[in-house]
Amino acid sequence: MHMFAAFYFIIVLSIEKEWGLNYDELISLWTLGALLIGIGALPAGWLSDRWSRSSMMVIMFLGMGISSILCGLSNEKYLLFVGLSFLGLSCSIYHPVGIAWVVNSSKKKGKALGINGIFGGVGIGSGAFIAGLIIKYYNWKVAFILPGIISILIGLSLIIFILKNYISLKNIKNMDLKDKDYSNKLILIAIIMLFSMFGLGLTFQILQTSIPKLLEIRLENLTTFNIGLIIGIVYGIAGLMTLIGGILADKYSLKKIYFLGIFAQVPCFFCIAIFSGLPLIIVFLIVAMFNSSILPTENILLAKFTPQNHHGLIYGLKFIVAFGSAPIAVFLISSIYKLTQEFTNLFYISGILMILVTISVIFLPIKFKKN
Repeated sequence: MHMFAAFYFIIVLSIEKEWGLNYDELISLWTLGALLIGIGALPAGWLSDRWSRSSMMVIMFLGMGISSILCGLSNEKYLLFVGLSFLGLSCSIYHPVGIAWVVNSSKKKGKALGINGIFGGVGIGSGAFIAGLIIKYYNWKVAFILPGIISILIGLSLIIFILKNYISLKNIKNMDLKDKDYSNKLILIAIIMLFSMFGLGLTFQILQTSIPKLLEIRLENLTTFNIGLIIGIVYGIAGLMTLIGGILADKYSLKKIYFLGIFAQVPCFFCIAIFSGLPLIIVFLIVAMFNSSILPTENILLAKFTPQNHHGLIYGLKFIVAFGSAPIAVFLISSIYKLTQEFTNLFYISGILMILVTISVIFLPIKFKKN
């Protein structure tokens, strides 16, 4: 899913040259798809709570495959826009369904979410790398169609596993998530968590969407393949930090890990605003690592604050907030690039937002020490 949600940011660089259209015009075609990744998460989570998480994952794989193939068959902006929009809707299934699936199927939840998160990082990185590789040897159409075919085959394989009872059709329940009663502080918790998830989501979307173009601008003589390779390596390494962050979440204070992981991103965004060359790549790696490291902590916090039979719904709400920020990110990227042909102000905005999120997390009604 992370691969499908990320590879257009590389593919668009080839479409830009072939169709002779402006970058800001083409990147805006992803606006609705990005919005649907967020909006679609809530009904997907709600349906998975009441029906079957494994079956919803089948729909995700088939939907992503068909949508991606449609994008690859597009010869005009309208068809590409439709394909990208349905791709976003299909991608919306993963986070509320998949994360609830992992949380309720494991004992060491931090470690399990960390392992799961590695593949998220690899997915983001491989989306850029695989798209760049396919474009190098074939073209942007194949970069859409080939992954689409593979996704359909995975969806069909999952159907077979479910029918053979290797994977449960019914949702698994877990009794290890009971914690303190936070009911009298739920409003405060909700406000802080919603704001932090929005801030983290927006800055993540800004970075993921703009970084291919940023590297093209600030590093001379890079091919699409080289850009994809750099992004692939960065997000691959960052994915490993999700496992480390998950292991730490099982041992130490969730609030402390969450706070430090967010605070560390502040200087990184200010550096991205002005750095170029190798220093830009290094600080891009650092911010991606810290962003990935706190994901298991955030998901465990949400699981502790909400009833188990509503986990799909609450993760759906999380990703409405996180991915619902994507259209704002696309708008900011498109507008700032159109005005300045650069992204400096974009990352100043990101740094200021991370300062505000860091301050808000201090007021979470959880102790900094492990209970």
